[in-house]
Amino acid sequence: MKQLITLAFILFVCTCASAQNAPVTLNLKNASISRAEALRQINANLPVRVFFEDDQLPKGDISLDLNDVTVREALDAILKESVLDFVDYRDRVYVIGSAITIGTEFDAAYYAAVADRIEEDLPATSQGEPAGATYIGTLESLGADGLATITGQITDLSSGESFIGATVQVENNTAAAATDIDGNYELKLRPGTYTMVISYVGFGANRRDIKVSGSGKYDIALGAAGTNLQEIVVTEQGADANVNRVQAGVQRLDLASLEKLPTFMGEADVVKALLLSPGVSSIGEGASGFNVRGGEIDQNLLLMDNGVLINSSHALGFFSTYNADVIKSVDLYKANMPARFGGRLASVLDVQMRDGNFDHFRMKAGIGPVTGKLMAEGPIVKDRSSFIIGARSSYANWAINLASVPEVKNSSTFFFDGNLRLTQRIGKNSTLILQGYGSQDEFNFNQTFAFDYQTTMGQATWKQIFSDKLYGDLSVVYSDYQSSQSDLRVLTAEKVNNGIKYFTIKPKLNYDASEDLQLEGGLEINRFTVNPGNRAPASAESFVEAAGLEDEQALESSIFGSADYTFSKRFSISAGLRFTNYRFLGPGTEFLYEDGVPTRGGITDSVRYGTGDAITSFNSLQPRISMRFRLNGNASIRAGYGRTAQFLNQIFVSDSPTPSSQYQLATRYIPPFLSHNFSLGYFINKDNNNVELGAEIYARQIDQLWDYRDFAQVIVNPSLETEILIGEGRAYGLELSGKRKVGTLNGLVSYTYSNTQRKVTGINNGEYYNSNFDKPHNFVATINWNPNKRNTLTANFTYGTGRPVTAPVGSYRVENGLSVPVYSDRNAVRIPDYHRLDLAYTLGKGYDETKKFQTSWTISLYNVYGRKNAFSVFYTQAPDLSNVANRLAVLGTVFPAITFNIETR
Repeated sequence: MKQLITLAFILFVCTCASAQNAPVTLNLKNASISRAEALRQINANLPVRVFFEDDQLPKGDISLDLNDVTVREALDAILKESVLDFVDYRDRVYVIGSAITIGTEFDAAYYAAVADRIEEDLPATSQGEPAGATYIGTLESLGADGLATITGQITDLSSGESFIGATVQVENNTAAAATDIDGNYELKLRPGTYTMVISYVGFGANRRDIKVSGSGKYDIALGAAGTNLQEIVVTEQGADANVNRVQAGVQRLDLASLEKLPTFMGEADVVKALLLSPGVSSIGEGASGFNVRGGEIDQNLLLMDNGVLINSSHALGFFSTYNADVIKSVDLYKANMPARFGGRLASVLDVQMRDGNFDHFRMKAGIGPVTGKLMAEGPIVKDRSSFIIGARSSYANWAINLASVPEVKNSSTFFFDGNLRLTQRIGKNSTLILQGYGSQDEFNFNQTFAFDYQTTMGQATWKQIFSDKLYGDLSVVYSDYQSSQSDLRVLTAEKVNNGIKYFTIKPKLNYDASEDLQLEGGLEINRFTVNPGNRAPASAESFVEAAGLEDEQALESSIFGSADYTFSKRFSISAGLRFTNYRFLGPGTEFLYEDGVPTRGGITDSVRYGTGDAITSFNSLQPRISMRFRLNGNASIRAGYGRTAQFLNQIFVSDSPTPSSQYQLATRYIPPFLSHNFSLGYFINKDNNNVELGAEIYARQIDQLWDYRDFAQVIVNPSLETEILIGEGRAYGLELSGKRKVGTLNGLVSYTYSNTQRKVTGINNGEYYNSNFDKPHNFVATINWNPNKRNTLTANFTYGTGRPVTAPVGSYRVENGLSVPVYSDRNAVRIPDYHRLDLAYTLGKGYDETKKFQTSWTISLYNVYGRKNAFSVFYTQAPDLSNVANRLAVLGTVFPAITFNIETR
């Protein structure tokens, strides 16, 4: 071997200069020729050098019929059916050796020797970046296995945004990769010359020539391809993600379709788009938040990067707090959540925000009937730092003043929110992100009652790449949510305030141990301060007495770790473990009760705790696991299990929480919610991954929850635990979904059958009863007609079973003549079923590259046939003492809207 390398060095130095610009294809036709002679003819007739030892070559002749082939193709043909292989250096140098050792233990030593002895003799064109190709790495950076690790990020040339799910392939090589959520990819290659093909739907296939000497970073910016408009399809994930995804119960929102969906008053809405997914529902218009697999609204973890949103809605639920113009990705994890998430029982809505454009300035504005928005982004220092800012505001009072109902006409509403994000790249491996979010909501109904609530949140995130395999981030978050509810009537005028503040520190590390094994671990520490409520009179004539509760504190500390392992092309697993220690802290007063059971009027004593004292604590071990088994190329089975715990719950006894509903930390008497979550699904793709079908069953056993006593008093109650009863719950269901992604007619259909029940001692005679959000049947169909890519007509139909309520079923008279209603069991009656049809027409952006501005229009009809869907049903007594049901419909007519968007390229 040493003699071979020495010979290679001598011949290489002698022939290097003459070999730079000669052709690299050949013709070699011979019915009977030895391998050694064939290799010598290559050396004699082409400006390349192939190094070999005669005694290594198999004896005997071979037949060759090579016409205009490359050197690599010729070597493959010559060495076919032998135990030999070849490795290519750069500048047309090839070395033949044993296939067992080529590319393994001898590669690194060989190339290191080459670097030491001939680098100084290479022509100048080989030092740095040769014409037409990019030179990556140095020989010293090769791994011990002789492989170079190529990493980088793929971004949009015009916007600077990273691409999720872009594919990177190497011609004539099995190496390939797909970009992750941050647009990053990783390839392992031997040193040599390659052509990379980078593909992303809507951007065509982009080719890049590279010459690899060692490990290095290669970032790629793609410009939009001049593709026939009929072929442009923008997706947020890999084409086969439906069958290839390992994580169970996860749904990724297609952001490209948001502006085409028919929505209330034309505002693109992330939360409303999620209602198209199986297993996700709402009790109707005017309800804040959403319900997942029978869970309550406050059982969803709502993230904006690493910050948790306490309230996800504006205008009492008609709009969401997420501004679609500044969002990068949206993932909903339904019960089976990765170990890095915790603190909620039912789901995680993981919303990642965009970095600003690092290359040039962009603006986008939208004007609708009752809302307007503005987004601006651009570089602060080109390629080094960027900003993005987005703001929205409502101006709905003009529409309210058109109402014919005097009480509505005398009402008002307003909301505003803003996002700001600054991103600074520090060197090649570090990034600092600073971002802030603020919102304000005001609502006044007929000078009778009012809501006022606001959120202020700031985040700082440091991202660090330590090596090709190890990277991580550290996030610090502070949030302050304050709300108030006012009674505006003179004699009962009052204002009730409550709020919650939290401070979070979350360091996280990721380690790519190998191509098949990825590890993740970290800590999450949350410090909560809750104002459970204070009441004050709001007028001099008010009879209301002032009252207030002491702030409550808690510390929730978690450690988590997970591993994703690919056993084979068919079977992959993602497993994790999260351990949480929760402590309810002083200062505070804890009441003592007879027999230790909280009862109204049963307080026997109290204990005072000092600042920082642990009043009570809970530990929770939460294993998580998801598995995927691919049956064949287009079908798979996915299963998952997750243990979840929730230490912070919202207090409300109405049909839906209001913005002023208080938050309650877990205490000795109000324990955390605990749940086991199971799922099993079958998924199949058809028509070259264009049609996605899925069926998933789920089950949840909630072994610890609580509900309220009848006629519970929860506002500014110092002994709230006496209004709460402890129990258990269960939920199960079937989710069916179908989606056609591309075509003149495309869209999605989903159906969910579900059942959610509770069993609480002291309610319904201790028997199971329906939860407030139990809706057995939920059906959604969205159909898009695309005659071309600029024009889209969308129809959306929604149907859902009416939710359960407790209703009077009779009455009786007492001795004084008073009529007393007799109520059904808890949640034994259902309100009428919900159904609604919406239409929207979108004239999309043009594709004339010479125009500076792009415009688009969306015309929508919400609730086309004016269905008076019941938000709730209340009962009044007729003169004959019978109970009369009255339907409260928040929206009972069709709502048209026209939205205009304009943006710069």
